[in-house]
Amino acid sequence: MLGGTEGIRKWLVARFASAIRNSTREEDRVVAIRWLSESRAVIASDLSPTDKLKKLHALVNSRTAAIAIAKNVSEAVSNYRNSDLPLSMKIALPATLAAVPLVGGHAAGIAAFGGALGVPVLLLIFLGTAGITSIIETIATNPEARPHIAEIIDAIVHDERLRRASAEMKAAMKEQPMDPTRFAVPPEELALRAYLLSMDPFQFERHTMSFFDAAGFESWATRKSNDFGVDGFAIHPEGMIVVQCKRNAPENKVGRPTIQQFKGVIEEHGAFRGYVVTTSGFSDEAIESAGLSEKVTLVDMDGLVGWHASAPTFYGGGGKSCTGYC
Repeated sequence: MLGGTEGIRKWLVARFASAIRNSTREEDRVVAIRWLSESRAVIASDLSPTDKLKKLHALVNSRTAAIAIAKNVSEAVSNYRNSDLPLSMKIALPATLAAVPLVGGHAAGIAAFGGALGVPVLLLIFLGTAGITSIIETIATNPEARPHIAEIIDAIVHDERLRRASAEMKAAMKEQPMDPTRFAVPPEELALRAYLLSMDPFQFERHTMSFFDAAGFESWATRKSNDFGVDGFAIHPEGMIVVQCKRNAPENKVGRPTIQQFKGVIEEHGAFRGYVVTTSGFSDEAIESAGLSEKVTLVDMDGLVGWHASAPTFYGGGGKSCTGYC
């Protein structure tokens, strides 16, 4: 059943992506991407299942473009018998959706997706944050739809969560964005450390931001250097996360001046959190400086290696050196 479930999930992701790409107006695609991002934040929140459903319903019903895309996907699911799904998945789909746990019982199978529950059931119960991330990634990384990554970021910089960010910071967020990419790394720790030290700086930035992306946050790196010393951005439900990547030699520790400047960027531009990630370590003075702010997390080589072994949560701060969960 696992293979069938994953195949159904991929098929649904493709239906969403197709519906968004086929929107006739560019602004509708931007609205749709924003709707998906906001829905993902709801799903990742600590709200009760009932409150999540209510919020997801409100999100889809507040935008004409989202309603149209939701209807398109709902119709595709309702007509699954005539779809391009393999026969085995067509047989499995009704039982798979009917068995999904829902508030007060179970989903009503295919009928639920054409009725009052609608597409939010797909988002909350079946696709989840990982599925929504896949939809956005499909749109952003499809060669024919590559320009949409700019649309995604444009939608983000107008997000209410970034209201405290300056115009200059929002402009920096849009400059030469690069998709987060998890590069294949050696499984053995010593080889992993050597590989990280040898990475191209831009690859290292994209690799670092892939951990934020995997955690369910809209994330990207920026190729263009900026005055803020920020190499990557991630959007947390509570605001902007800024990331500085230092692919330093082991003996080249990050010092106090770098941390002091970064703390200023975080405060001046209203960031929710800031991460400094390095392949070396931090001086005692740098750690002391970071410890004076609850918004700064330092990630040294040991911490970065820990990220590869156990996924970080990205809620920490207080100047600690991250050795796994943060």
